[in-house]
Amino acid sequence: MKNLNLLYFSPTDGTKKIVKEIANGIGYGYKEFDITLPQNRIENLFFAENDLIIIGVPTYAGRFPKLLKGYLDKISCNKAMAVFAVTYGNRDYEDSLLETKDLFESKGFVGLAGAVFVAEHSSTSKLATNRPNSDDLKIAYDFGVKIKDRLENLNDVSELKLEVPGNFPYVEKNLPQAPMAPETDDTCVNCKICAKHCPTSAINLEDCKKIDPTKCIRCCSCVKRCPFNSKKFTHPGFNNMKNMLETNFVDVVRMPEIFVG
Repeated sequence: MKNLNLLYFSPTDGTKKIVKEIANGIGYGYKEFDITLPQNRIENLFFAENDLIIIGVPTYAGRFPKLLKGYLDKISCNKAMAVFAVTYGNRDYEDSLLETKDLFESKGFVGLAGAVFVAEHSSTSKLATNRPNSDDLKIAYDFGVKIKDRLENLNDVSELKLEVPGNFPYVEKNLPQAPMAPETDDTCVNCKICAKHCPTSAINLEDCKKIDPTKCIRCCSCVKRCPFNSKKFTHPGFNNMKNMLETNFVDVVRMPEIFVG
């Protein structure tokens, strides 16, 4: 039996739900590495040959999250097997799964399986509303069962030939480059929920109305978690992007895709 580990970045919890349900399908006890918050991206991690790691990240403009690129220097590996689980907000995952696979395999991980799942878009609740839903989680669980079966019937890691969709060079998007952050209205009671969940410490813990736009990655964790709906983006660049998504993708229904080596 492999030592199961969960390594995930999940500002709005969609990726976390998927990764945990895959783990439930595998059925092993596991150790969690939630690297969403900055204080959890400090220590070095090493994974050995007897480890199995489910790596979960959200898609940002069709790519692996830039924020995590530097943290990868703290992760080392000696032939640990990996499952790559990528979420996206119902538009398109483009090259995010392939890039995640490439980045971790370049560090010595052996790709066992990969998957993409839909989660409610961070910028608007009108895309993939309330997903992952029960159907998505059932697919994630069954994916975990398939992974366990593959492990039990694997004679040698050289048998693994994991292929996932994507293109190299990876997609590049012309996204709004100006620093921006959510505005906070007078309903804010400074409860600090937003600051405690910010993956870049962009929100001032003493005064939650103060947000550093140069640190904000527009993950909208603060917007979605605020119990008083006190925060929202008003920047024209953000709103143009949001309007484009709602105009083009609200009525599109994407489904999970799984790949096993």
